[in-house]
Amino acid sequence: MKKKMIFCLVLLFGIIALAACGNKENIVESEAGNITKDEFYKVLKDRYGKATLQELVYKKVLEDKYDVSDKEVEAELKKIKDELGDSFEYAMMQSGYQDEDDLKDAIKFNLLQQKAAFDGVKVTDEELRQQYNMETKTVTARHILVKDEKTAKEVLEKLKGGEKFEDLAKNYSTDTATKDKGGDLGELNPDELERAFAVAAFQLNENQISEPVKTTYGYHIIQATKVETKKDVKSFDEMKDELTEKVKNAKVDSAKMQEKLDQLVKDAGVKINDKDLKDLFTSES
Repeated sequence: MKKKMIFCLVLLFGIIALAACGNKENIVESEAGNITKDEFYKVLKDRYGKATLQELVYKKVLEDKYDVSDKEVEAELKKIKDELGDSFEYAMMQSGYQDEDDLKDAIKFNLLQQKAAFDGVKVTDEELRQQYNMETKTVTARHILVKDEKTAKEVLEKLKGGEKFEDLAKNYSTDTATKDKGGDLGELNPDELERAFAVAAFQLNENQISEPVKTTYGYHIIQATKVETKKDVKSFDEMKDELTEKVKNAKVDSAKMQEKLDQLVKDAGVKINDKDLKDLFTSES
């Protein structure tokens, strides 16, 4: 769970309240010296003003364009509770939330950002089927990683010619962690893999070998050594909404999310009147 926005809101409202009062009025008096509201306001604004105002503006422009229902918030809250179980209350407090209403505010803000990020993102039936494989299968695999496609095709031809996978892994693979173990990766967790690798691995049948798969690491030849269907899996249609969300999440990164927020701020014609904060969004455009 993310640190919440409510803390920032309280700070900003405090800043606004202070600014509305006489700035020279002392809020602390002592023999060592006094602290005026002006001094206190400046410190609060310098430390928290930019981040607080940025989140407030983002929330405002998101709420103007997207709707998040109480039902959606409650559904997300239930997911968190189910995941954390008896640790929920402790985890909530450790994350800085005062109570469930506080957490719900943060959940709503997160859902607003998600809706903005997903806006316009298309998902194909093929992508949903690929995700369904990842959700409903367990796959144990091994791989041979090489630096270029030419070498990958060479390795694949040798495999088709009957050479042993483990020998080729030892001789060709650049993955030093697995090459001496025959390329063994153990049971795969799709959430920890680059999507291209996960898609290829989870569509393989047992003992089937993939075509070369390109990732940021290079080119992989993957063999599924064990494939099983999980117990009590839901049907494709039952999982369609969940699958759609996961595929969209895989397509959206933080840079794209920031681009979307910046565009919403620009479209809303946001103008900041505080001279110290007026360039908050200008510098990011």
